[in-house]
Amino acid sequence: MNETKISLRRSTTWSASTTMATATRLGFWRVAVILLLLAGQSGCQGIVLLGYLLGGPPTTDPDFHQKTKETLEGKNKVTLVYCFASKELKWDHESVDFDLAKHVAYQLNGKKIKVVDPDRVYAWLDKHDRWRKTSEIGAAFKADYIVHIDVKDYSLTEANVNNLYRGRADCIVNVVKMDENKRDGTVIYTTPIKSNFPKNGPVDQSAMPYTEFKKRYLSALSYEIGKLFFPTETGDDIPYSMLQQ
Repeated sequence: MNETKISLRRSTTWSASTTMATATRLGFWRVAVILLLLAGQSGCQGIVLLGYLLGGPPTTDPDFHQKTKETLEGKNKVTLVYCFASKELKWDHESVDFDLAKHVAYQLNGKKIKVVDPDRVYAWLDKHDRWRKTSEIGAAFKADYIVHIDVKDYSLTEANVNNLYRGRADCIVNVVKMDENKRDGTVIYTTPIKSNFPKNGPVDQSAMPYTEFKKRYLSALSYEIGKLFFPTETGDDIPYSMLQQ
């Protein structure tokens, strides 16, 4: 038994020392690569590159937290997403309010923010048409925060050109914080959103079906709204700003 223990200890010691040596060599080569890359850079570019290589891309603090010092994240916090669009706007885009609420809720939920299912919210709205304040919706679901998106303008085509796709939206995003008894609330945050997608120009309608472009634009717009409330890394928005055909 003693020999077995000694054998195991020797094996462990050899493995640890070998791992240390390997790590040292890898560390040396990593530093060497960094130095070679930095040699071709200067000033701020070199500093940014060094930061990327050593610590990864920088993280952006969400605008909502910067301005209110509040966060939607938290084990016991519940957020409700409500989107409003006028009847005139819904003539051409009948379900834009529900579609956008659904996509924003999806974005938030993906960042571990607990969100009331928009299906439940809009089912409640269908049955209750006499409410006057957004906080009344929050009270019905015992929410802590309401993300209220007021869609002023929305289109899926380039201005004055019907055969080109271009997602365009003009929205106001408000956040209502409910009081402790969840019966009323106060607006604590307001910010405008002006969106154009894709950013590099319109897309010919022959490139994809209308429903596919609509889905992609809702994903891009909902991400633009969602990132007001969760941290993002540099480059996260690239898939949403460009259209991969």
